Amino acid sequence: MRAVSEWFWVIAGIFAGLIIFSIAIFKVSQMNLSIAEQKSLESFEELKNKINNLCWSFSYNKREHILLLSENIEGVYVFESKKEFSSEELKSLILNKEISKGDFLCIKIKGKRLKCERLECNSSMPFLGYISESPSLSALINKVIKGVSVSENRLLLEREEERVNITLIGK
Repeated sequence: MRAVSEWFWVIAGIFAGLIIFSIAIFKVSQMNLSIAEQKSLESFEELKNKINNLCWSFSYNKREHILLLSENIEGVYVFESKKEFSSEELKSLILNKEISKGDFLCIKIKGKRLKCERLECNSSMPFLGYISESPSLSALINKVIKGVSVSENRLLLEREEERVNITLIGK
């Protein structure tokens, strides 16, 4: 009878350890996702500042920028107003390499919010966003091993006579 109770405590200890380990992994992954989201927002703000600086500069001035987008960023685009696109619309616009135009720079965060900032002049740029891999076992294993995925988008910003034109470099 004593051996059964000892085994019970061993199994209960292992089970409790697995629960605590799972909770810790979940919390760490949530923290990493928050850090990646913050870096994406900082990169968005830097892009806005570079566009605004070019708005006040001479024609044909150029700048480069690397826009970091974590996996929870559904889209970055410019538009005439603070327009929110659905997730499916954004994915389609990104995959079709559509160009957005306007004087509001917007970023859509999955499940949270749309943030739009007014620019000093009109701009045009491709719709950008994080496009996840198709769900598969290898994609799930990569996510567990690598953690939060972040895409780097190299952009060329060029001041034209009437607007700032933003193009994607190397994709």
